[in-house]
This record gives sequence, C-alpha cells and structure tokens, in this order.
Amino acid sequence: MFRQQDRERVARGEITVTFRLWKSAHVKAGKRYPTGFGTVEVEDVQVIPAALVSRDDVPASGCESVAAILALVGEHTQAQVTPETLLHRVQFRFLGDVAPDSARAPVLEPAQLAEKLARMDRLSSRGPWTRDVLRLIEAGPRVPARVLAAEMRWETLDFKAHVRRLKALGLTISHEVGYELSPLGRSYLASTTKRDAPARREALKVSPRATPAAARRSARTRPRSR
Repeated sequence: MFRQQDRERVARGEITVTFRLWKSAHVKAGKRYPTGFGTVEVEDVQVIPAALVSRDDVPASGCESVAAILALVGEHTQAQVTPETLLHRVQFRFLGDVAPDSARAPVLEPAQLAEKLARMDRLSSRGPWTRDVLRLIEAGPRVPARVLAAEMRWETLDFKAHVRRLKALGLTISHEVGYELSPLGRSYLASTTKRDAPARREALKVSPRATPAAARRSARTRPRSR
C-alpha cells in the first residue's frame, strides 16, 4: 500500500492522503485496513479527474508536486495518467498497532463457522479447498499471493478471491505482501487437527495380534532352507 521509504512518514502522521488508479474503490470511509506496519483508518474516499488534484494535497501526500503525485500513481499501476484519468483520493489516519477490521470481524460460534466453511467447500467447483488454503497460509505467512497460488496450481486472482472469502469470516489477515492467519484462523485449524486425530489414529492402528499372526502365516509358507 505504501512505498518502503514512505512508511515512517505515514507512521508519524506526515502522510495522510494517497491517490490510486482503481477501477472501483478498494477501501471504504470509516473502515480500518492493515498496512504491514500498522493499521490505517480511511476517513474519506473521492473520485476525481487527475486534472483536479490540488496543490493543497501535495504536503499531505508526501510528494514534492502535483506532477510527482501523478507520477507515483502511474508507478503503482504502470499506466499513463492523463488529465482525464479518474483517480481515487483516499484520506486516512495512522492508528498504529491496533486490530484492522478483518481481525475484528464478528466471531462465529465454532459450529456456525464449520457449517459456513463446509458449505463453501460443497458449492465450489474446485471441491473442498478452505482447509488447504488456511494450512498453506499458516505454513507461509506473508508469502506473496502468486507464490501461494502456484502451490495450489491456481491463478493468482482466483486465489486472492478465495482468500477474501476466508478473510470475511475473520480467519485471515491481509498484509502489504501475503497473508497470515488471524487468532480465529489459528484456533479453527487447531480444532480441526484435534478433531481429525482419532480418525487418523484409527486408520494407522494395527492390532497387536495381527502382526504375529501374519508373521506365522508367512513363516509357514516360506520355503525351508536345506
């Protein structure tokens, strides 16, 4: 969300406005979002043509001029910004180390959460996927989405769309790069591991009398040496 060299200035409250070239708004006023180095709260979102970017926004954006603002927008998207290009002007404030909205989602009862995830698995053309994605994120926190998607042999955008569904349930947290499990996500995976453990033990269990009996049968059928 922010360049490495701008992070300290965002944290100090020196940068409070950013401009983005989005087809539709990725953030909403009044919502909190993680940045990878703290949480910001969006105060206002407006759509304006690039020609109306104001000089008053220059200090708050952390740029040296209006031209520098437009250059930064183009740098984010590798697109040419013309005076008619519509930009999202996002005004925010830095909150520091507080929970983003994704981590503050209403906590479902375990049975309700399991039912929702089971329904997502059941209705997916990919078959069951929720636990696999959660385990992948658990094993690779803050790993780029394209890398995780490749592990699943999915397209990156498809993978991100599925993770957003888990995030809506409060199971994951998004960072500037990659994801991690929320406390609820970790708790859910731990509970499923415990629930599955008896079945795994049953599958692996060998009767204490079975092995000697099998050995005796094998011995009877083995040719005797002379």
